[in-house]
Amino acid sequence: MKKLAISISGGGALGIGPLQFMCRLEQDLGKKEQDLGKKLGDKAFAFAGTSTGSIIAAGLAEGKSAHELFALYSDNLKKIFTKYPAYKRVLPKCPTYDNSNLKKLLKENFKGKMGDWKKPIYIPVTYMNGDSEEKVWDLGDKDVEKWFAVLTSCSAPKYFDVIEKDGKSMCDGGLWGNDPVMTLQSGLNKSGHSGYKILTFNTGMDTPNTAKGNMTSLDWLKYIFGHWVARSGKANYYEVCANIGAENVFRASPSYKKEIKMDDVSTDTINKVVEIWNKYYDSVRTDILAFMKK
Repeated sequence: MKKLAISISGGGALGIGPLQFMCRLEQDLGKKEQDLGKKLGDKAFAFAGTSTGSIIAAGLAEGKSAHELFALYSDNLKKIFTKYPAYKRVLPKCPTYDNSNLKKLLKENFKGKMGDWKKPIYIPVTYMNGDSEEKVWDLGDKDVEKWFAVLTSCSAPKYFDVIEKDGKSMCDGGLWGNDPVMTLQSGLNKSGHSGYKILTFNTGMDTPNTAKGNMTSLDWLKYIFGHWVARSGKANYYEVCANIGAENVFRASPSYKKEIKMDDVSTDTINKVVEIWNKYYDSVRTDILAFMKK
């Protein structure tokens, strides 16, 4: 059986979807592979995650089960997306959401330093005023606090505050690496790993793209941020398949008829996302179980 690595892309509150898939997979594997343990994270040797995906990746690396992480999300999504008061949001630079609840949640669940993790983990972040915008937190950043690495990757522009530390400004890794599957494969290759397979989750799902023709600067900005930043990932999937073989990559990505806002935490929307991923799991159940046993 090949070693398993797991990658989860960004997508805000939509992260509840991949977790529903993981819960179903964890449950099926627990029934059939008792000798391998019941937690999905126990079956993987490496993780990568951007933005909301970094929370999931960190949780799996921390030893939490998919069911525990699902509960963490469902219990806290509305608290995480708490808007700043209206009098603050009228200021041009004020983001929409106050990150204090998110910060508290991460501090409670991810204690210790990056170097404390026993398995490789890769968390993209945008280093706004660093030597390069692209930065990946990994085990080499041994003195960086776990919660801080995850928080920086979750700090989506105009949604949450940019994180400032020691004169450096950091924000969501989704600006350059929303789908971190290539980051994961590159990191493992650099570390000398081979003979593994990757289960990668497209949190934003496959949704229709209706843009066409010339657009205004504002419309181009919306298109680039809403699609190429937040929802692209097939190019990364293509490259990983070319590098390690398509048979060694499973891309979990359900299709849906329209986009769902990544900050919509209404009960109806969250239930809809869970339902989409639940039905998707039913449709690929045979294939994913075969992939896991490969």
